Amino acid sequence: MTLSLKLRQLLISIFLLLLLLPSSFLAIDRAFYTQLLTNTEQKLEVHMYAMLSELSVSEDKVELINNTLAPDFYRPDSGLSAFITHEQDLVWQSDSSLNQHFVPPTEELPPGEHLFRSVTQHGMQYWILSISLLFDAEDYTRPLSMHVVQTHERLIAPQKTFRATLIQWFIGIGIMLLLLMLLAYYWTTKPLSRLDHEIRRVENGSQEQLTGRYPAELSILKEDLNLLLQNQNRQKQRYRHHLSDLAHALKTPVAVLQTSALSQQPELKEQLDRITAMIEHQLKRASSSGQDIWKKQITVKPLIEKLTSALQKIYRDKNVAFTVDCAANAVFRGDETDLMEILGNLLDNASKACRHQVYVTIRQNPFSLCVEDDGPGVPVAKRKQLFERGTRLDTYREGHGVGLAIVAELVESYSGELVLDDSPLGGARFSVKFN
Repeated sequence: MTLSLKLRQLLISIFLLLLLLPSSFLAIDRAFYTQLLTNTEQKLEVHMYAMLSELSVSEDKVELINNTLAPDFYRPDSGLSAFITHEQDLVWQSDSSLNQHFVPPTEELPPGEHLFRSVTQHGMQYWILSISLLFDAEDYTRPLSMHVVQTHERLIAPQKTFRATLIQWFIGIGIMLLLLMLLAYYWTTKPLSRLDHEIRRVENGSQEQLTGRYPAELSILKEDLNLLLQNQNRQKQRYRHHLSDLAHALKTPVAVLQTSALSQQPELKEQLDRITAMIEHQLKRASSSGQDIWKKQITVKPLIEKLTSALQKIYRDKNVAFTVDCAANAVFRGDETDLMEILGNLLDNASKACRHQVYVTIRQNPFSLCVEDDGPGVPVAKRKQLFERGTRLDTYREGHGVGLAIVAELVESYSGELVLDDSPLGGARFSVKFN
């Protein structure tokens, strides 16, 4: 697990927290509002029964005889008021409604039925509980409708207080959960960070094995990595021993052949030189290519400067201008000899083929390099041949030689890719990309 992945998981957890807390807040706030409506209806119903207990109805007058209603019915602008209507006429209203512009509803309800609803008048919202009754006197029956009214502001006032308290609690809970998440993140990722640090130390050669103590889940990974490192070291030692034996075994026969009088013949001398060069190269490549990729990190820029300095002296008659685009901290994870072989062949071929300019570009993460020149380029039909072993391509006038087959094999040994195409400079462009 990389640090970026762990950070991504932390961000996902924070996102879920930010999604969960507001959702919970809205659900609780909505449930509280629903309960407020239920309580409001019940309270208005209690006020209505209190009015009924004090209601006195005569043929020409409707009044409340004891005036023992709640104080809000007598206080102007209290947000609570009451009305009694007969058919379309208002026959009684509470003192608290005198400053209001509320008009009681006129629709007729069946006797004994009550209705709780919301009404908007003059841009204000009201909650009304209405009931229709038939009052029997000595010789007549009088239908009346009673309305107990409460403003919406009075209803939501407790909700505002509750919401402010709820916000404070949720902020506190959110901060506490965030701190717990950060603590859990630090606690759970600390072993991963230590493992990552140890792996980096193994990569740069500071230590041979992973030695830290880790939880059970990571201990298996640690043991597997140590086993891989041990196998790698054993395999490397075997390569070195076998190659050393092979080098000594071949050294004497080749030396004898080179001292023979027949070796001075041009054809035999050329073949012996080629055999010697091929043996040295193959031994060097087999012993080094990709074997120490865990531990070697080669700084690239000094190698390029060394190679370009040497090539400027070799091709001083052409006055080759090398342009290098490479960060000072760019590194190649592999063997220095392999990198020198790749860069040396590509730069040498570019120097042969160019007119005056060679451009080198190095990029990191993932590592890639590009060498291009302003020469005549390579015909499309001949590009495949450049990477075929056994073909003497150094006879091409463009100057791209047999070393490209070696470059292609080295790049392949590092699971890389070598691509040849046209350069904006006018010549050939060789791009090497490593995974």
